Amino acid sequence: MRRVALLLAALLVLLPLNVQAGTPVAVDDGAVFGSHGGAVSSANSSTLASLSDLNPVLEDYTATWCTNCVDVEHALEDLVAERGGQIFAFHRSIGETEDPFGTETLDQRWEERYDRRAPPTVVFNGTTYVIGSVPAGDSLLDDYRALANQSLGLPAMSSSHFTWTAAQGGSTTVTWDVNLPLSEAWAGHTFGLEVWVVETTANYPQGSNGQGDYPHIVRSITAVDQVVWNEVTVLQGSTALALPTAFDGDDLEVHLVHTLSPPEEPDEVEDVPLPAESKERTIPAPGAGLALFAFAAAARRRALNP
Repeated sequence: MRRVALLLAALLVLLPLNVQAGTPVAVDDGAVFGSHGGAVSSANSSTLASLSDLNPVLEDYTATWCTNCVDVEHALEDLVAERGGQIFAFHRSIGETEDPFGTETLDQRWEERYDRRAPPTVVFNGTTYVIGSVPAGDSLLDDYRALANQSLGLPAMSSSHFTWTAAQGGSTTVTWDVNLPLSEAWAGHTFGLEVWVVETTANYPQGSNGQGDYPHIVRSITAVDQVVWNEVTVLQGSTALALPTAFDGDDLEVHLVHTLSPPEEPDEVEDVPLPAESKERTIPAPGAGLALFAFAAAARRRALNP
């Protein structure tokens, strides 16, 4: 009976959620925002004039076996068509053999950052997530629209420039130039840059949710730069980036994604008062006295036995 109970509990954790999305859940690990980039089939560049006016980053946690994930993805596509944004699809890997698009590394990120295991889950700019496929309001689109339009409160005067070379020999060279103004609101936060490799679409007719073609598949995430945001800052750099082999076609993309992480809280050290007698002690501690005594005895023996 105990084994049966454990098996049922595991299945409940891994099965997709058909429950109402309900109240959005705030995430305390900072923001994931402001993606821009393009296909690596040719060299190109992308520029954001201001980080304060960005399309949302929409992280879609899904699986090819998740039937109710299809409604979620349709709502996200409608949202992007209406107001812009970038969808990044993370496919479930751990414990699943049917979905070929997930990886254990990306699963681990999902669990560590959002403490989630079951699709569908949608995260907006890394700060808020909702679960399930049944809308809390009139429609999923209405729910998602409200969350996507939330402001991150970023300063207006900033910019982000990103370039990449055409893929050659399984790699591309990416270059970034990001200018940050002074921001009292974000002082002490760590500002980071990551490059996300995405496959535009891949075909998997064996997927039991019937989609066939699966878009926006995140293949890898690489951190490339970071700084503690305490003053006017410029982040500039360049690096060669290895590319995974596309599942099918020649449709890999690179996206520069910006992150903000809150300052780490210092560990609290308990202030234990010293005993009154220790405050008044003016002679060496016992260990020090023994050491001095041994030293003096050794010196006396050397004097008596030259």
